[in-house]
Amino acid sequence: MLEQKITRRTFLKGSLAAGALATFGGKLIPIEPAKAAAAGQAETRVVPTLCEMCGVKCGVLAHVRDGRVWRLTGNPRDPQSGGRLCARGNAGTKTLYDPDRLKGPMKRVGEGQFQPISWEQAFQEIGSKLKELKEQYGPQSLVWLAHPELISPLEKHFMAAFGSPNYTGHGPTCYSSRNVAFEQMYGGVPGVDYRNVRYYIAFGRNLTGGIKNPDVQKIVAAKAEGAHLVAVDPRLSDFAYFADEWLPIRPGTDLAMVLAMINVLINENLYDAAFVAAYTTGFEELKKGVSGYTPDWAAGITGIEAGTISRIARELAAAKPAAAVDPGWHAVTGSQYGNSVQAGRAIAALNALLGNLGARGGLSLPPTIKLGSPAGIMGPKPPAATAPRWDGAGSEKWPLNKDHGMIQTFPERVKQDQPYPVKAVIIQHLNPVRSSTDSLAFIEALKKLDLVVAIDIQMNDTAYYAHYILPEATYLERYDPLMTVGNKVLLRQPAIKPLFDNKGAEEIIAGIGRAAGLSEYFNFTLEQYNDALLGPLGLTQAQLALTGVAEVEASKPDYSKLKTPSGKIELACPAFVKAGSTLTPAWEPPLVEPRDDSFRLIQGHVPMHTHTTTDNNSYLHAIMPENELWIHTSRAGKLGIKTGDLVEVASKVGKVRVKARVTEAIHPEAVFLAHGFGCRVPLRHLAYNRGANGGDLIPIMTAPVSGAAAQCETLVTVRKAG
Repeated sequence: MLEQKITRRTFLKGSLAAGALATFGGKLIPIEPAKAAAAGQAETRVVPTLCEMCGVKCGVLAHVRDGRVWRLTGNPRDPQSGGRLCARGNAGTKTLYDPDRLKGPMKRVGEGQFQPISWEQAFQEIGSKLKELKEQYGPQSLVWLAHPELISPLEKHFMAAFGSPNYTGHGPTCYSSRNVAFEQMYGGVPGVDYRNVRYYIAFGRNLTGGIKNPDVQKIVAAKAEGAHLVAVDPRLSDFAYFADEWLPIRPGTDLAMVLAMINVLINENLYDAAFVAAYTTGFEELKKGVSGYTPDWAAGITGIEAGTISRIARELAAAKPAAAVDPGWHAVTGSQYGNSVQAGRAIAALNALLGNLGARGGLSLPPTIKLGSPAGIMGPKPPAATAPRWDGAGSEKWPLNKDHGMIQTFPERVKQDQPYPVKAVIIQHLNPVRSSTDSLAFIEALKKLDLVVAIDIQMNDTAYYAHYILPEATYLERYDPLMTVGNKVLLRQPAIKPLFDNKGAEEIIAGIGRAAGLSEYFNFTLEQYNDALLGPLGLTQAQLALTGVAEVEASKPDYSKLKTPSGKIELACPAFVKAGSTLTPAWEPPLVEPRDDSFRLIQGHVPMHTHTTTDNNSYLHAIMPENELWIHTSRAGKLGIKTGDLVEVASKVGKVRVKARVTEAIHPEAVFLAHGFGCRVPLRHLAYNRGANGGDLIPIMTAPVSGAAAQCETLVTVRKAG
């Protein structure tokens, strides 16, 4: 929220780390215990581990005294936190000690009613039901839904062993359009060199709001050294407020502006001709394809003046190659619009014209660390699944999104028996009742299934409808498979033993697997798994645990041999033609347009919360306890709405009540609702009934080519609540 700028600044300050942590030339220097703050106190034990208050997984130091984690600080040798934590990272202890967290396995015995059971009973009953469903309907009747985390290789291992192809992540409600665009054109999704960029444009990316800690630290430092930052966003987001320029574009029309900027670079010969000739294919096709997309044309669509579009394009080109247009994440190129994949393709092409791939201040692909293979300890190789995926991803109709799936279509698919029935779901690290679309439809789908298992640290809105709830230990109580960032390997390890009857995810997965008749696939420990990965590096989990991070040899990417059919950036990409799209990026209007009596609903993240996982954290709840509906002053006035009024927001699938925030800081055609609120689980006492859930309003919709959820293709009406 704009009124909470102090929070945004505060999280960048970070805390001083206790003790020393370093890795030099492969040598591991263990953490020294911190001295007690006062005479007579026990020494503080410092444990290096990885945060999980968001998906970034910054390195943290857990300070433990008398068996209690009393403080978290950034690990100064971590390549991401650099010794600094955001508000969420600092609040991790309040998730660990949340009185409402799950404390043991539970079985549903009635609506909103659960009874504690033992792990043995939970595993036996779940395993027995899985075997029954597998025999009757086939292994493909089981779907696994997850927010991909470090444990995902073992989740996929379980599904392969069970014989189901149906592992699906949350990408369609986040980043799948962006990934599909860049994977086909670049062979992977590059990142921005935020620290050294000189001219940076974000189309809808709220970099300082949907915080990725290392990126924010770098972009702040770049701005301090003179980098010019441009935010193109219908809303004055946290990043738009921080940037040098804010262009309040009509929502859903970013694609038109990007196409016009490509037109300017080509027609005015401002592109990097040498780079384009050496590292791309399809330039002539791109030139022909964008010939009609002039700044004057784009101005009529976007509401941004033609002169401004031309100026921004010229300034961007003048700063090349230390210039970048952010590939994005959840926003314009991710899962918001029907044209998001075209926007992703256009942004990929625009960056290529800047010649910035591999350049300082441009885009880069990650280096590669040669890890070992754990296949030898994970049992026999499972036979390939014989059934198609439950959602059709990777089929002839959806050839480009097999790795991402279409989670938003789950409710519709459960109603069908073709090509086969879906009867069971295991949901881990995910809350699709609030994080996906059409919440009511998702709830009804869960009620139709024979088996719903939720694995999580908290009773979220989805777990509330599960038959079995299996409580995972928090990130401060468990190990996980290791992680790599750049040329470093990192380890999550427990700072303390589990406070309650919780288990690590690998124990839960193995327990279900053994009970489901898959024992031969789960005769290994997580330490053995990590040791197998670390073997070629001359390290073990026990050694890595001393520091939490080690620097190793990594291979730099070869930009002359990208993982595309041509080995180059494909400005003209035949793969999209085969998927039913255009050869080069082309204009596609949004799927819906608001009328005089309606608004486009846009949503996004805030810097003090992560998805739906932190609304019950007492520290973060105190900073932002609920969301508000942003509505433009002119539209609110006509509706008789003032800031603080309770309003009813309705779409074709549902309605919510929420407080209004009347502001000039949003495009008049849109209203904005921050994601992550509107919990309907009374067992979460702080979060319960605070704010509104956007998922109650968003219909199930699937964007072409990428299969993304197109969440901002939602029209709503707003009225003052009676």
